[in-house]
Amino acid sequence: MSFNDLPDICLWKIFENVHEAKDLIRWSQVCSRWSDLIRPRFKRVKYLRLIDNAVDYIDANSLWINPKTNWNYNLFKLFPNIKIINSAAFDYHGSFNLPEIVKNNPQIKGLVGMDNLSKDGYMENIEMCSAEFDFHYKKVFRPYQLKQVCCFRFRKADLPSFIEYFPNLKRLSIENDEGSYLPDGVFYNGPNLSSLKILEFGTTHFAQVFTGFHFMDFCPSLESAFFQCLAEDIYLDESIKNYNLRDLVIECHSDCFSWATLRRLLSKFPYLHHLRIMCIGVIKYSNLEELVKLLPELKILDLRGYNGVTHKTADFLSKYCVKENRSIVIYYDCENEPAEWPKLVETDEPICYGFDFMKHCFYKTFDSLPVLIDE
Repeated sequence: MSFNDLPDICLWKIFENVHEAKDLIRWSQVCSRWSDLIRPRFKRVKYLRLIDNAVDYIDANSLWINPKTNWNYNLFKLFPNIKIINSAAFDYHGSFNLPEIVKNNPQIKGLVGMDNLSKDGYMENIEMCSAEFDFHYKKVFRPYQLKQVCCFRFRKADLPSFIEYFPNLKRLSIENDEGSYLPDGVFYNGPNLSSLKILEFGTTHFAQVFTGFHFMDFCPSLESAFFQCLAEDIYLDESIKNYNLRDLVIECHSDCFSWATLRRLLSKFPYLHHLRIMCIGVIKYSNLEELVKLLPELKILDLRGYNGVTHKTADFLSKYCVKENRSIVIYYDCENEPAEWPKLVETDEPICYGFDFMKHCFYKTFDSLPVLIDE
């Protein structure tokens, strides 16, 4: 039996188990039958991602390319549904013009990295961007354009004008390596982020005062938040409540959090459903009942990575839930973790599908958060 005598299902199985991109492209050009079997796989590709020291390949939803590959194909014609691209994939070849690529492919909605970007007209299609904003963004994007931004080493003085220019942000992820994103004693005084649903705010250097929770007070519609703080002190205004916040992760690498501080913070979010705490010496066994009373809607309490929480704590919580007719799941460090517990994820997954904080962010460390979430 010749290869072409195989039924379609057999050929399809063979093609589905081949991952090298150039092989699949060549095979798709053999005949119309092979093309019909392979091209649906090309149409599933949504992300153009970067890989070093390996051949280009295709997985479930991504085309991984080596920037040194000399492509003789029109990538965006072969893969017509590419939605998010890593711009570094084109840096190696000087003939590529990123704004021109975006302009000619209106299905592209997201960019990862914008190094060496020069102005060549507005990139009208882009709604999601992850980059170090060291370029003149007002010459690249129009007002109101971006809905999702991941900022690296953002200039602290620019934040109010940045938010005024992009008031439609739904997700904002800020990683600052200068300590507090504003100078000590100076706090954010810009417009509200009225559309923001997800906020991720981290510091990588020790700050005198952590002002992330103050910035959060300007996000009235916020539903999910992740904070990484390394500071001597924390600023809180407990008089400002957020009745929309459902998910909260606190990752603290200093001893600035006391139980009194945590209690004041949690009092701001009376309808919180999911809480994960990775801090030093905050919660003692005697504080647990007060914590769950403070959060009457709490469903998940994740204390993994926090010393001092044992099965004794979980047993106490179970008895309390029976007594109060509540259902709270507690996760803690134990030698034999049950298989049904969600796994803590530390691997880097830069692009995730589905605007779901609990699925893509809640069980990760700050350094492992996705740079873009494809809605």
